[in-house]
This record gives sequence, structure tokens and C-alpha cells, in this order.
Amino acid sequence: MTNRQNWLIRAKSIMIRSSVLAGLVLTPATAMASQQDHASTSQDSDALFERVEQMEAELAQLRERLEQAEAQAAQAQATAEARPPVVAVPPMSEPSRGLWRPSVSDVAVQFGGYADVSAAISDSASNGDVSFSAGSFNPLLLVQYRDLLLFEGEAELEIGSDGETELALEYTQLDIFLHDNATLVVGKFLSPVGQFQERLHPSWINRLADAPAGFGHDGVQPASEVGVQLRGGVPLGSSRLTYAAAIGNGPRLNGAGAVMAEGFGGDDNGNKAISGRIGFLPTPYMEVGASALFSRVNGPSGEEPVDDHASTNARTIQSVTGDAELGDLSAYAVDYNLWGVDAAYTRGPWDVRFEYLRGVRDAISVPGHDGDDPEEALERLRMTAWYGQVAYRLTGLTDDPVLGNFEPVIRYGEFNVSGLEELAEEAAENRWDFGLNYWFAPSVVLHTALQYREFTDRHSDEVTDDLRLLFKVSYGF
Repeated sequence: MTNRQNWLIRAKSIMIRSSVLAGLVLTPATAMASQQDHASTSQDSDALFERVEQMEAELAQLRERLEQAEAQAAQAQATAEARPPVVAVPPMSEPSRGLWRPSVSDVAVQFGGYADVSAAISDSASNGDVSFSAGSFNPLLLVQYRDLLLFEGEAELEIGSDGETELALEYTQLDIFLHDNATLVVGKFLSPVGQFQERLHPSWINRLADAPAGFGHDGVQPASEVGVQLRGGVPLGSSRLTYAAAIGNGPRLNGAGAVMAEGFGGDDNGNKAISGRIGFLPTPYMEVGASALFSRVNGPSGEEPVDDHASTNARTIQSVTGDAELGDLSAYAVDYNLWGVDAAYTRGPWDVRFEYLRGVRDAISVPGHDGDDPEEALERLRMTAWYGQVAYRLTGLTDDPVLGNFEPVIRYGEFNVSGLEELAEEAAENRWDFGLNYWFAPSVVLHTALQYREFTDRHSDEVTDDLRLLFKVSYGF
């Protein structure tokens, strides 16, 4: 019998006893009052005494039952205490079959990415004043096993100007978490040189509708690398030091002698490229960094350029270079080195950035026809790109839910080239961007920008400047 049942029985007994005592007290009192006020007969008195005797008998029976219930409860409790404790036995595990299989709860899978569509109105477009673009779709897959491994893979699907769908693998890498301050990365990964390609190139993160001059495809900044990388961060009091060091296959030259750093799956020479970046964060919202790349590249093979990514300019290097002018220089390897600095301030509504990169590819000389004096077959190539950018979200000025979503942006950048006439004519420029963004959500933005480009190395009979109005809707998910 449970304690709850014991308490109920005891409460009922007390109620009965109280009722009887009340009857015993109140009944004589009532009788005496009746005798004083009214005359009562002897028969009524006899009936009253009989009722009292009956209630006393019932009370004795209830007292006996209560004592029996208490005895049974005490016996049940004693029996329960005398039993041995119950020990929980874990379920039998499945016998090993010689295969290691992780638990489903150890693996986390996440799908993400971004997509965008755009339009441009230009005063110098050769194919019309207005051009629409389906933009790109970049799906991203993340698969993590505990706190040990993380797989990352991003693809890029674009529709080219000829209507064909272009598919490229932006990166595919395996991150091995060695320590809280060290991660080993293997595969094809975004280049750690500079900030823009690794951190800002997704269209919904970039504050303007396109990349700065010299920092997109066909620019001086490497896009990706295939190899191995060690990266992490070390706390320095209230500050922090970040590092990234990579060894990979390195860049190559196209048929015109321009440098392509797109993460090649093979190495055409026996020298690996070494690259990396060191960053210092005196506060969580401010960072300064320095980057470098050291590599060797073989000369052009005389084949047509094979750059997979078309430039966003009016022409591309592929359209202005031939395949027989330089001959086969693939037997000659020269140094290609790059260095740069960057800084970022991101606090509250402010987003202020600066980047500078300089790359130099040595000249390629071949033996002269007379066998004595070497001849310079490919001139030394120097490329310099830099930009400064300021963005300010109007939430710092107003609490209005509509006005606060606007973000003015201004950026100025330059891309200078010397030593390769074709590349200089095509890509060397000074560029102004005046933008106004509207954020529908933290990862959904409408970019609007007025862009002025001055091509600094074109002939007077070519297009030397361009004024464009750009629109782009970007969605990160």
C-alpha cells in the first residue's frame, strides 16, 4: 500500500471521528435546549440514545479497519526494503563485423551556396545598350564528422554569352582539425593570397556588382590552388594573429604569356608554388595582413590560350593573341613572384577595405640565331592592382525599417600592366564605382552601381572609356 493510500485512510478516519464527536457534543446540547424551550417525550430520548450507540459501533469498526490497513502497509514496506536492488543491464551491442561505421549522429550535412542575376546598361556596348545575364548558381556542400573532419565543395554554373552552360569547380577540399589553432586543408582551395578571393568574392558578400579591377578572373590575384595548406589563429592577449601557408601546383602561362592562377590539377614543372598570408587583428573589427606567392612557370607552348574563365571586359586575351608568334617556350622556366598587403575595418554600419597586389614574371630569353647572344623572347611582365572601398549602412543614422536597409558604397581601383601589350590593352584600367545597395534580408541584396572605366593602354581608335549602370540581385542561402 502506498503512502498516498495511507494518508487517504487516515484523513477519512479523522473526518469520521470529527463527525461523531460533533454529533456527541451537539446532540446533547440540542436536547437540553429543546427541554428548556419545548417539552419532549421519552420516546424521542430513547431514539436519540439508540442513534448514538449505533454511531459508536460504526466508529469502532472503522478504527479496526484502519489498524488493519496500517499493518498491511508496514508489512509491504518491510518486504520492499528486504528485496535486493535492481541493476540496469545495458542492451547487447551488435557484434562487430570487421567494418568501422560512424554513427549517424556523428555526421552533419549542410547545403548552401548563392545565386545571382544581373543586367547592365552601357554607353559603349557593341551588342546593344542593355544586356541581361542569368548570372551564376554556386551550390555549396558541407559534410562534417564530429570535430575531426569537414568536407567543403562548391561548384559554379554560368550561362556564357553564346548561350552555353559553363560548369566549373570553384573548390573541393578536406579540412582536418588538428588543434584549436591549426587546420590542415588538402585538395583544391581558394588562394590565401589577399582577402577578396577567399572571403569576399560571393556576390551577396561583395559590396558591389563585380570584382575590383585586377582582382577577378584574369587579374593579378590568384583564384585558387591545388595542394595542401595549414592555417589557423593564435591569440595574443586581447589581439589575434592568423596564418595560412600553402604548397601547391602553382600558376601557368597561357599562349600569350599571361599568368593564369586558377588551381590546376597537375604541375607542368618540378617546382611547387609556396604561398600564404599573415594577418593581425588588434581588435575583432580591424585586421591588417601581408601576402606572398613564390613560384616558377614554364614558358608558353605556342598553343592557343586556355584560360577557362572569360573576362568581363569587352574583349578577352583569347581574342587578341595568336598561337605562332612566340613559338614553343615550354622548355624555359622563370620565376613568378607576388606580394601584397591588405586592411579591413568592419564595425557597426562601416565596411572599409584596402588591398594592394604586385606580381612580377621574369623575362624568358632563348639562344640567339648565331648561338652567342641570347634573345629576349618574352618581355618581363609586371602587374599591379589595388583598390580602396568604403560602405556605410544607414542603420547607423536612422531607425526607419526601410531607410536603414540602404547602403551607399564607393570604390576606386587600378590595374596596371607592363611587359605584355595584349594584356595591357585588354585589362589595364582605372575604375570608379558608385553603388547603392538595398538589403531585403541579411543575405538578399539588390546591388545598383554607376561604374566608370578608363582603359589606360588602348589606342585612340579603340574604346578607351566606358560608363555603365549595373544591377544585380544576389541571394546567399
